[in-house]
Amino acid sequence: MKRGIPCLLAAACLLGCGGNRSPLRGYRVLVESHDSLSDYLARALSRRGFNVKRRVSGGSPPTAALVTFSFREVGDVPTIWFHARMADTRSGAIVAAVSAPLDSLGPTLGIRAASVADSFAAHLQQAPASPP
Repeated sequence: MKRGIPCLLAAACLLGCGGNRSPLRGYRVLVESHDSLSDYLARALSRRGFNVKRRVSGGSPPTAALVTFSFREVGDVPTIWFHARMADTRSGAIVAAVSAPLDSLGPTLGIRAASVADSFAAHLQQAPASPP
């Protein structure tokens, strides 16, 4: 059952997906944090074709900053949710998002980062190319 969750994420968890064009096309992805997970995410996104930058530079094309955080549900069986958001650095608008129970993303940081990157990349593959 846990293996199906990343596939479900890839199909349904991205937000801001209107029209015939993916909101991430043409964006650079800014990953400023230098913690272990951010480093793995930057590498995983880069391997999947995203143009990843590790620091802000002026005059760049549209850029989406990657923000990650977790949330712990309370209850009998608390679940820790992992959230990754890409926000336009000029407007602050969320252009893409991934949310999943942390344990469903995999046992290691590298595998978790790959699952999140796969979810973002899968949306780009589903989006029809813009007309010439």
